[in-house]
Amino acid sequence: MNPIMHIKMAEGGMIDIELFPDITCNTVRSVIWLANQGFYDGRDFYRVVKDFVLQTDCDIRPGIYETGCDYIIAGEYMHSGYSVKQPAFGKYMVGMAGHGKDSNISSGSSFFIQTSTDNSLDGDFAVIGQVVDGFEVVDRINNTPCNQKLFREKISFHTPKKPQRIERLWIDTHGKFYDPPKTKKPSAKYLKREKELDNLIDFYRD
Repeated sequence: MNPIMHIKMAEGGMIDIELFPDITCNTVRSVIWLANQGFYDGRDFYRVVKDFVLQTDCDIRPGIYETGCDYIIAGEYMHSGYSVKQPAFGKYMVGMAGHGKDSNISSGSSFFIQTSTDNSLDGDFAVIGQVVDGFEVVDRINNTPCNQKLFREKISFHTPKKPQRIERLWIDTHGKFYDPPKTKKPSAKYLKREKELDNLIDFYRD
């Protein structure tokens, strides 16, 4: 039985996601390891591109979030050389963000929920699961008004005008233990790119 990730939203409602440890094992282990430490609690879906993706993470951001994920992982997707076949990125599929293509890099924590049938991400990002309940909550976040922003003048990085906050995120592994993920230290180039993104994102702190 696959693990189920439960996301309780501060504005009400739950999103339930079935994770795929048999498909992208290390990536799923990373999410489970971080969730078990409560790092996603209180974080936002800070990127909402209507009819494309909702995205969150629990990365450390100095001066904003002092605890959380401080590592990256190897990319478990086709164009990184990963050989395990994955389902296509359709509506309500869940993936792990990263640099895509043949970079062999995935974020340790930044996952996204697809909100339309769009297979443009196939082969470039790891599929980690799919929404199995709470579709109406995903649709509600998808339709929230956003500040319109672009990263490097081409990548949509719209941020909600009103926080779309995760009150609590936990994972039911049905009693199965999952090892911590295999990780690596992010390069200076990776950290520079992340800092650029931080300057675009509206982080809301109470």
